[in-house]
Amino acid sequence: MSFALEVEKKIGNVVPISAGCSTHKGMAVACCCVAITSLVPVALLQLRVLKTLPDPPGRLFNSKRIVTSKNAYPLGIPDGLLGIGSYSVTLVLLIAARPSRPFLRAALRGKLLLDGTMAARSARRQVTQFGRICSWCMGTAIATAGIVYFARKAREADRLQRA
Repeated sequence: MSFALEVEKKIGNVVPISAGCSTHKGMAVACCCVAITSLVPVALLQLRVLKTLPDPPGRLFNSKRIVTSKNAYPLGIPDGLLGIGSYSVTLVLLIAARPSRPFLRAALRGKLLLDGTMAARSARRQVTQFGRICSWCMGTAIATAGIVYFARKAREADRLQRA
């Protein structure tokens, strides 16, 4: 089997797996999809489609209070919708950014910095202002950490491959 693959490589019929998509990039895309998915119920509550959000047991969580607060509507727009839009842009950049596209790679780096900063700021604000956390928002924050980590690993792998 490996001999057949070697022959295919020599005659140019096989595209190397790393040229298309790395495992790290795939994980970053998956984390971005998790972030978007965890924001959907938040947006539905903010749009009054849902009446409540389920939370894990304990006094630490109060998702409804946090996502319906005045701070959750910057410029009168539910932040759940803004988050879905923002992470959708991140998803497009993750898919489109390649070493051959330096502008998109730079845009992705900036977007990841913005996403990480906003997720950390949101988590800190929940704890300091409300003394509680939104489990759905924390899911988004953890997914954001995964996006940043795996996107960085994918970039390092691309750099090593080019060297």
